[in-house]
Amino acid sequence: MKQPLGTTFIIAASLLGVAALAQLVAILVYFGPGFKQAYATAAVASPAVPEATPAPAAQVSDAEKATEQARMNELTAEADKLEAGASPGDALVPLEEALAVQPRNAELIARMATLHERLGQTELAQATWQKVVALGADAGKLFDIAEVRLKLLQAPAADEGMELRDQTGLQPGSALGVVDLKVKDGGTQSTPVKDLRLAVKARPGEPIDARDVRINVTFYETLDGEIVPTMSRVQSMWFTTPVDWKGQGVEILEVKYEVPRLGADGGPPPQFYGYMVNIYHRGQLQETRAEPADLQDLFPPPLNEVPAAGDEGGRGSR
Repeated sequence: MKQPLGTTFIIAASLLGVAALAQLVAILVYFGPGFKQAYATAAVASPAVPEATPAPAAQVSDAEKATEQARMNELTAEADKLEAGASPGDALVPLEEALAVQPRNAELIARMATLHERLGQTELAQATWQKVVALGADAGKLFDIAEVRLKLLQAPAADEGMELRDQTGLQPGSALGVVDLKVKDGGTQSTPVKDLRLAVKARPGEPIDARDVRINVTFYETLDGEIVPTMSRVQSMWFTTPVDWKGQGVEILEVKYEVPRLGADGGPPPQFYGYMVNIYHRGQLQETRAEPADLQDLFPPPLNEVPAAGDEGGRGSR
């Protein structure tokens, strides 16, 4: 009996299906890892480009440092010789060359500024002192000196009482006077201080011996409603040395007053009220500065003063 056509077709189709499935499995087995890798590569984002590592700073050998210092010594010695000669302006050349070697050398920049002042080159002096100020803390004490010099090179403000001074910036007849005064807060949270910076100028052509100078700086406080001189610690030091008022004729004194934290009996501390500065030369009062001004009426300074035996001239006191 002849097999029906439908059954034969189903069997053949089934066999073809099984063969096709076997081929598909073989293809997947053979190419599967490649497909998986390609898929994974497409799915993962491109890695970030790493940041460029900064090049390490060039190391200067001891030999190079010694060579540089030797050249600096040579240039400054040449500047010393030229500045002391008939044409001091020639000293600018070796100083500029030295600054090319050490452009952030505050002492060199200050020396350049001072020489510009000596040569009457006011604008150049101002610009050069400004470079010292731009160094900030790296300038050390020269930062304060530069601030004072810049102020002295500028025209005096009309509200600074300059009508009582002559063309030198001093009170008529005085050999010394205050040309700049600044008070700022300093110290630490546990030991706060008031830092007073005082620039004292000598009259041009007036020889000044530091032993003939006495600068009294007194800080005042309010205690139980009364204004009294402080009993707190006060220290003073000269920014500029030697203290002889030569060169530009200005010396800077710094006086630090330690703000009291407790009263004498452990109670509330006295409150800072103000300060007064009295400058004496050969026992004669040269100038008085007070803030607030009423301290001069409350505690009028003597016109004459003789320092105690063994007392150092030019030092600040309480």
